[in-house]
Amino acid sequence: MVKVYSVEWCGPCNKVKKYLESKGIAYEVVTVADAKEDRDIVQEISGQRSVPVTVINDEVIVGFEKAQIDAALAK
Repeated sequence: MVKVYSVEWCGPCNKVKKYLESKGIAYEVVTVADAKEDRDIVQEISGQRSVPVTVINDEVIVGFEKAQIDAALAK
């Protein structure tokens, strides 16, 4: 299972989603608004408040990191 925590205006968030789409990977988007509760969810998962946060089979990837995404997908 793949989840992407993102906001609409985030360039790296959109790159992650486009990259997954280009590889034919189905994913769930969790839109994180600027509300404190939403940021708390991201911090709980990643230890940070920044997005994108991509979770692939329980592996957490912060930012748009192709190599990490590919490695997690290969497992």
